[in-house]
Amino acid sequence: MSNREKTRISHVSLVREERSRVRDLSGFKKSHQVPDECSERAQLFIGRIAVTEISDDLNERFAEFRRHFGFRRTELQVTEPDDGFGAIQTPLFEYRMTVTQSGEDPAEAVFRRQVSEFRDVESLMSAEFSAAFGRLFHAIEFEPPVSIDVEAFIDHIEDQPEEDFSIDYDRTATWGRLTCARIPGTLMILPDRVTLTTTQPELPTRLLEAFLQFRGRLVGIECF
Repeated sequence: MSNREKTRISHVSLVREERSRVRDLSGFKKSHQVPDECSERAQLFIGRIAVTEISDDLNERFAEFRRHFGFRRTELQVTEPDDGFGAIQTPLFEYRMTVTQSGEDPAEAVFRRQVSEFRDVESLMSAEFSAAFGRLFHAIEFEPPVSIDVEAFIDHIEDQPEEDFSIDYDRTATWGRLTCARIPGTLMILPDRVTLTTTQPELPTRLLEAFLQFRGRLVGIECF
């Protein structure tokens, strides 16, 4: 892997998002009311009643990191659950979990688990990393160093002679969604983010390999 590739891959995050009814969160009581609108107040409420879910997840990850990577206690810096956020900083990466109110349904909470800020990019491909996380993640995100010109991206794809590409986009070209017959997953292009999502959770190495396959086929788009 070249230095250029290492720099770019260091900007990736492995992600899993799941949804739950707010009333199913462990801290929800009979006296509580399910939010009927999206607001800062509702977000604070959801973060407060999801403390147990975040704490349990951090406990599990803490044990897995020690078991598979052999980290010492002093090497794992834990940010305790607060306002719907908790994290573990390790010598190789950061793991975080957030619980937020869904922007689509105020009565739903979104659980987001994410690994990012890789110190040693090779660790993402290691057996230890796969053992610690298994098939937890279903998406890999990339934050480009410069904003993506989505219109130019769409035009570039439509000019390609290859027939195995298929692209969808909105009328104003604010996003593009790309699929390739030879590569598993769907690539979502936004000005500030590229996300590869698979139909089912995959091992970290499989996600990264699929992402690199897409990138390798998109020659000529420098920011990607």
